[in-house]
Amino acid sequence: MARDTPGITKGTCWAYSGGGAGYGVVYNAHYFVLIYYSQVLGLDAGLAGLAVGIGLVFDAITDPLVGYLSDGTRSRWGRRHPWLYASILPLGATFYFLWHPPDFVAGNTLLFAWLVVCNVLMRTALTMFLVPAYAIVAELTADYDERTRLLTGFHVIWSVFMNGMSVLMYAVWLVPTEEISDGVMNPDGYQNAGLFGTVVIVASVLVFSIGLQRFIPRLRQYRVNEPLSPGQFFRQVADVFRSASARFVVVGGVLYYAGLGTYVALWVYIYSYFWEFTSEQVSIIVIPMALSALILPPAMARWAVGREKKAVAITGLLGAMAVNVVPISLRLLGFFPENGSEALFSIMLVAGFFESILFLVFDICWRSMIADLTERTELETGRRNEGVISSTITFATKCADALGTLIAGILLSLIAFPTETAVGDVPPDIITKLGLIYGPVVFLIWMGVILSISRYRISRSRHQEMLEQLAGDGP
Repeated sequence: MARDTPGITKGTCWAYSGGGAGYGVVYNAHYFVLIYYSQVLGLDAGLAGLAVGIGLVFDAITDPLVGYLSDGTRSRWGRRHPWLYASILPLGATFYFLWHPPDFVAGNTLLFAWLVVCNVLMRTALTMFLVPAYAIVAELTADYDERTRLLTGFHVIWSVFMNGMSVLMYAVWLVPTEEISDGVMNPDGYQNAGLFGTVVIVASVLVFSIGLQRFIPRLRQYRVNEPLSPGQFFRQVADVFRSASARFVVVGGVLYYAGLGTYVALWVYIYSYFWEFTSEQVSIIVIPMALSALILPPAMARWAVGREKKAVAITGLLGAMAVNVVPISLRLLGFFPENGSEALFSIMLVAGFFESILFLVFDICWRSMIADLTERTELETGRRNEGVISSTITFATKCADALGTLIAGILLSLIAFPTETAVGDVPPDIITKLGLIYGPVVFLIWMGVILSISRYRISRSRHQEMLEQLAGDGP
């Protein structure tokens, strides 16, 4: 098999990075869907979490299935682009209807059913985009550091749009009106954001797909020749997980995104109810979170190049854990500024900036570690299973709004957090319980991530050895 790959130019990086915008918008929905359906529409928080969590069951099947089918796709557009283009319409439509349930959808039963359907269909469409998007990284370049560079660009744009949507939510859409004093309870704001997000999603996937289309002729060298069949599907998925490194890095990713999903789903509750920030204050706090990603490319170039991805990932997560958990813990112990103080606002403004950077450091390195499994699988099987491998990324990351939101919904139900209740009206003992369930649960989950990731064994030198072995086996 040919070993040459297209050069990674600035144009390639910008095209690949463009896909992060749509993904960022979809991901931002995880921050608001629980509070929108429970506090605004009146769905029980436990049922809302369950509705989102049900999608995890479907992801366990659709993610590796799309990866397998993508690997085996044969067309004049190559393996990945048919799936990229096919994802555009269903992804945009399901995102729109998530925020625009018809008037007849009311009450726990119908709201629950609507959220389940929209969630499952949207996650399936997202899989059709993300699996090929991550799979194509290992096809574009075999370089240990260039893969990290591509993923850095993608996730810089992802972070800017993900956090930028939060800025717009609080500064533009979730604002008080004459009828609604609390902007978080404004249904029109969520619906206007849904329309805007739909436009961004469609444009982003188009930019990504069209921008990388010129690589199709050279990417056709990578193909799986076995015929598509159920037996081949299970065999190829099993082949990926024969490696202990694959198992540990995937378990670590699932745990990380389960913890992150819990954090994301409870983020609005923490900032609105626990810290009692106004919509205007939250919109300002999110600005440095959005801008922090812009310093990541030069930072990663200095910090990650030449170092082991595993070590950089663990360092980033440890730092993010400290920034995330320490303020909550200090408040519960009585050693933190009071709500409404300038000191509290300033501290959380700075904390959000560094927290966002450190989370991205882990995220990028983890995804790059997954990409490096490609050569190990090819050495052992002779197949290029980038699609099956990248499906592990999409499955783990979508645990952020499935398993994480399910955990968050269950925790809110356990502490009897009231629905349709404005900030300031929740009893103090419930607010204390919110902090108690948030900090320890997320911390323990992320400690499990570090334990798992530490067992990953594909180092920089081992990756180079695999490339040399593959080059020696080629024609």
